[in-house]
Amino acid sequence: MSKLGNNLKDFRVGISQQALADAVGVTRLTIHSIEKGKFAPTTLLALKIARYFNTSVESIFYLIDTQETSKE
Repeated sequence: MSKLGNNLKDFRVGISQQALADAVGVTRLTIHSIEKGKFAPTTLLALKIARYFNTSVESIFYLIDTQETSKE
């Protein structure tokens, strides 16, 4: 199983959550939730965020492989 990780906060240095949210058309809470790993953005939103920073989606978002423990 995998989950989505990100380094959005590192890219956002000098830019407020609100400014980024306004630029990509979401709420500040959405940006906060993405940064904390509580919300995985849609493909469209991930692309908009990457475009805003003029980088690839993979530079901001990445997979974290997690091991599921078996219940025996």
